[in-house]
Amino acid sequence: MRVLLATDGSKCSEEAAGILARLPHRDELELTIATAVAPPSAAFFSPTKEFMEQLADDDRKYAEAHQLKMRELFSGANASVNTVILEGPPQEAIIECAKTHDIELIVMGAKGHSQVDRILLGSTSDYVATHAHCSVLVVRPGESRESHPMLRVAIAYDASVASQYAVEELLRFDWGANTELVVAGVAGYSPIFDPEYGFNPKSIRKEAEDALRQAVEHLQPKVHHVDSRLIEYDHVAEGLVRFTEDEEIDLLVIGDTGRSTLARALLGSVSRFVLRHAQCGVWVTRNRRRADSPGERHDQSDTKAGAN
Repeated sequence: MRVLLATDGSKCSEEAAGILARLPHRDELELTIATAVAPPSAAFFSPTKEFMEQLADDDRKYAEAHQLKMRELFSGANASVNTVILEGPPQEAIIECAKTHDIELIVMGAKGHSQVDRILLGSTSDYVATHAHCSVLVVRPGESRESHPMLRVAIAYDASVASQYAVEELLRFDWGANTELVVAGVAGYSPIFDPEYGFNPKSIRKEAEDALRQAVEHLQPKVHHVDSRLIEYDHVAEGLVRFTEDEEIDLLVIGDTGRSTLARALLGSVSRFVLRHAQCGVWVTRNRRRADSPGERHDQSDTKAGAN
């Protein structure tokens, strides 16, 4: 699997590297560790030009030293590792690097090293998660996962094509006895869900329960610990966020509907809300292969709320 670890030397990016190092991959990881260094922005004749160039040189040296530290996390692992220094705005540089290396998964922290990134609440990770052609795993800063004996992973599932893709990508990793996997489905009972208007809460619940059952049956032969949870909440995205907090989930996997302009706009309805509000890591999957997952419907349009 071709993975891009985007790191800027922040504590959050170190935690992202730690999560990646703990993912139990079956095949060798082709890992690229990338750091974006912005070029000096001062005008050529500015009296601060030399100073700005010195800052850029210091940033590059810091990036190279940090990348060496990140490499050590994968020492002895089934991974080939190379490093690259990128130039330009981080979000654009990361996306372009992912395209150049035909990356399948980008892993990065939710907040950056700079004061500006902290003010913008992780604008780089938000941009990359929204615009990247491939899957993106965004890791939140928090307690070190090394102290937790079990890695708790949840996958949002509603039988849509997007959530089937999410299952397929999840199964590319060998989740062992130290991982607890929970398949989560949300039965969203909006106030407008009234039988008078053709919305039946009972049918919504049954559809969610059927989808969860199919997913668990598909996953049980391949995952050591798998369970399901039906979430009844009027707001799908908020229901998922509250679930991850109540269950102390380390990583939430959620499918994305696609790369069209409309899909990027609709990403805000669930995935972007989860990305911005969940306290755990969020893995937005964009598998380009056809899913071989439970309940696949080849003529089904991917409009389920839980996978937007």
